[in-house]
Amino acid sequence: MTEHWVVVGAGSGGCVAAARLTEDSSHKVTLIEAGPDLREGSVPPAIDGSDFLAAAEEPGRTYVELSATRVAGTSARTYQRGRGVGGSSTINAMLALRGDELQYEQWGWTDTEAAWSAMQLPEEVAEPAELGVVDRALLAASPAAEQVKLNRRNGKRVTSAEAYLWPLAGARNLSLRPDTAVDRVLFEDRKAIGVQLANGESVAADRVVIAAGAIHTPTILLRSAIANPGIGQGLQDHPSAPFTLSFRDGVDQLADGLVAGSILQLGDLQVLPMNHLGRATPGMGLLLLALMRPCGITGSVTLAGSDPAAEPVVKFALLRDGRDLGVLRKGVALVRELLNEAAFDEIVEDVYIDGWGTKLEELGDDVQIDRWLLAVSGDYVHASSSCAMGRVVDDRGVVLGYEGIYVCDASVFPSIPWVNTHLPTTMLAERLTSMWRVDSSRSSSG
Repeated sequence: MTEHWVVVGAGSGGCVAAARLTEDSSHKVTLIEAGPDLREGSVPPAIDGSDFLAAAEEPGRTYVELSATRVAGTSARTYQRGRGVGGSSTINAMLALRGDELQYEQWGWTDTEAAWSAMQLPEEVAEPAELGVVDRALLAASPAAEQVKLNRRNGKRVTSAEAYLWPLAGARNLSLRPDTAVDRVLFEDRKAIGVQLANGESVAADRVVIAAGAIHTPTILLRSAIANPGIGQGLQDHPSAPFTLSFRDGVDQLADGLVAGSILQLGDLQVLPMNHLGRATPGMGLLLLALMRPCGITGSVTLAGSDPAAEPVVKFALLRDGRDLGVLRKGVALVRELLNEAAFDEIVEDVYIDGWGTKLEELGDDVQIDRWLLAVSGDYVHASSSCAMGRVVDDRGVVLGYEGIYVCDASVFPSIPWVNTHLPTTMLAERLTSMWRVDSSRSSSG
């Protein structure tokens, strides 16, 4: 008997879910994505390349009207999320970081080894000649800094679409519907029976997987009137603070090359170098300081209205927990130490901490630093935990109190991973889909 699965969202989780479910010939899978397709042989050069800033400028590849408040009391600003087949894997920095197995063990995930082994994303380090001026300075300034693996093959980005969907081209039991927005999940009693598209069309299904990301998954579930007060609550991201580097005259900078090929991780802190800020901002680079183990979990995603085209109201409430502010303050001291090293002094003329020309040297005592962090702190575009396990879904990704509806993206992490979220989300999807296939097989045989 054929079982029809509808997967909503073709990002890091949705590509894996659709691919793994399609491997079972008893499944018919329809993958629905709000944004444009990404087909072999027609990938825009900017997405294929090393400059993720250029990739994010590709038309239709981000949600241009999506905004979010980072810190309570500050204004909402654009929040960058990948859109289209491949999701954020088409525009991210390609950092292939797996995270700390201790955290996964604390969550009760004892099967991560099998999930990592199943993962189809390639990993490679950049060639030494590709490393930019900030990469080289960071590697020279700190013995703890290291080159980072990237999700690339032969120097080209490999998206989740390429890794998981392209090998299935021509599969008769997989149907891809790009440029198709979903309004809500349809239910009979509390069993999912399909989805309703934004254009009013209904798509019937035996099982529905929502993989639209930690912002748009709760949005769809909220429009579906699911009786669970936890939906959209507990939203997290990694708080960050920018240090803009103005290079000395004569510094050789490749303004469209690899943005980041190295990283520094010390305890709860990560320092990401950015070798350039794009062709529109020549002579500038960045050190981005981020807190990778935040305590605060009070953010939220709520509806702005019933219109499926309306973006939700997103409030992160970063640094509300004083412990997070204290750790990030220590990170400021770390960055200052790095910038005092000869490798940075040779290339950096000035360091700016805001868009008004304030220099790092003007930051004084802890009170000033805290005030600055609260004013300028951003995110790491790592939204997570807005439909967390234990609050909204069970440990198999099934929405609590309902049947036939699953969630498979970063929204279900019990708390934010202590690392960049692309690879953990891919691993999560490998775990969940392996469980679903077993469950589906038992259901069919029963």
